[in-house]
Amino acid sequence: IKKAGKFFCQLLFPDDIKCIFCGQDVPNFEEQPYCEECKAVLPFNNGHKCAVCDQPIEFEAKLCSFCKERQKNFEKAFCPFIYEGKIKNSIFAFKESNRRFLAKGFAQLIVKYMSADMPKLDIVTYIPMAKKKQKKRGFNQSQLLAEEIGKLLNLPVLCLFSKQKDSKAQKNLNYKERTHNVMGMFALKKAKLKESDNILIVDDIITSGATIGYCAGLLRPKVGKVYVCALAREIKRDKKNKKNILKRIFKFKKHK
Repeated sequence: IKKAGKFFCQLLFPDDIKCIFCGQDVPNFEEQPYCEECKAVLPFNNGHKCAVCDQPIEFEAKLCSFCKERQKNFEKAFCPFIYEGKIKNSIFAFKESNRRFLAKGFAQLIVKYMSADMPKLDIVTYIPMAKKKQKKRGFNQSQLLAEEIGKLLNLPVLCLFSKQKDSKAQKNLNYKERTHNVMGMFALKKAKLKESDNILIVDDIITSGATIGYCAGLLRPKVGKVYVCALAREIKRDKKNKKNILKRIFKFKKHK
């Protein structure tokens, strides 16, 4: 009955002809699931950024200071947007207002962003939620995104991680605290993985990268390469890079 109801609702009120941000009709949803008005204000992650974690960098450098100092457990991150403005509001609505239909458009945007540097992939997986939290929400947003990405890339979507314990929210913690907080939170499930498998881990937002990095670390010894993706990347202020640039400017002026 639920499937039949969903089918008829989709016929009467299709969600793949309207802008995923404001609801206006769009001419070609498959190519661009948002309208021109929203496009003008969306925070695209298309500036200079870290070659590994996709963190926007204000200064000319290949890697952000975080990736220079700490080896990542993944090859590369893909995040088409900065976590602010319309994107931030849309992700909140997706998770907290049960707007599950947004997963399709979000997945399209992630895959389109990845297409410029698409790695060879074999399996798609996702970050799990605590059972209690998922039961309350009714779904795991990262799983929905992964399933839609799997359809677009024609790849299997497997649940490779289990959440072992709950811990305090990462929201107000710094990188060191987040890394400590996530230790032992996830475990790798038994699965038939090959050493040649390249895995894509999906999440909705990458903040410090502690959670997705920890899960990538669980996979890394057992597979070929691990890649990660999310709809949005929160900006970490790269203070060290800024200080280094300012030092160089000061030395140049002094020498001059």
